[in-house]
Amino acid sequence: MDLSTIQVPLHRIIPFSNVEGQGNRTSIFLQGCKLNCLYCHNPETIPRYTDEAKQVSLQYLYEQAMSAVPFIRGVTVSGGEPTIHHKKLVPLFQALRKQGLTCYLDSSGFFDYEVIEPLIEVTDKFLFDLKGDGEGLQTLCFDRKNQQGKVPEQIIPTIAHIKPENLARNLQNLAKLLPLGKVEEVRLVFVTTFFDAHQLIEKVAKLLEPYPDVLLKIIRVHTKGTRDEQGLTPFVPTIEQTDELAAFAKQCGIQKITTIY
Repeated sequence: MDLSTIQVPLHRIIPFSNVEGQGNRTSIFLQGCKLNCLYCHNPETIPRYTDEAKQVSLQYLYEQAMSAVPFIRGVTVSGGEPTIHHKKLVPLFQALRKQGLTCYLDSSGFFDYEVIEPLIEVTDKFLFDLKGDGEGLQTLCFDRKNQQGKVPEQIIPTIAHIKPENLARNLQNLAKLLPLGKVEEVRLVFVTTFFDAHQLIEKVAKLLEPYPDVLLKIIRVHTKGTRDEQGLTPFVPTIEQTDELAAFAKQCGIQKITTIY
């Protein structure tokens, strides 16, 4: 397939990054996300198309990655949510893997597994950003009408706008990816009230039990750069709460844990 004929909306490229998966990697941030997380630090990446985003060819992305060889181990595609570009990413990943580079996806896991399966097949690892669990996710991440990112008074919605099975899709997809050896790390941005973090950790621990090499990264939410810093501040856990959650995860049997404050 001719990579020069396929275009994607590009937010930015970081030629060398050591925080987007193992080793030094080229990180590609594509435009567009189905979610609208209140703590999003890159809300400009949520719309699929903006005046600032550049339409670039897969050939351009391929050449950018190859220009960093031999100083990178692979490429990580993030967003936004990269899986919304699943059809277009398949030939790019195929071309990069032929050159010996690993291909990672940084994803929330809220995708239709069967629909993006061709992309999953050519993806080496997922950096799985677990957004949370339960009804509070509607407010925290799924309210696309809340374009200002304002934290509402009603945290747990009284009316279910999202089907429960769709809110659980992240955990369902994580369960499918783990046996394939496709998950390098599971990340959880720890925010209080919106969901029961301990209950979620218990669920994750059961999934990770057969896979002790998968890292759990607990990230204490911070408000800097968010759209509603003042509104989000009451939901920032303390360092002690974050440490306690990490200790609880260890008690649940998760072996590889790191915390970011």
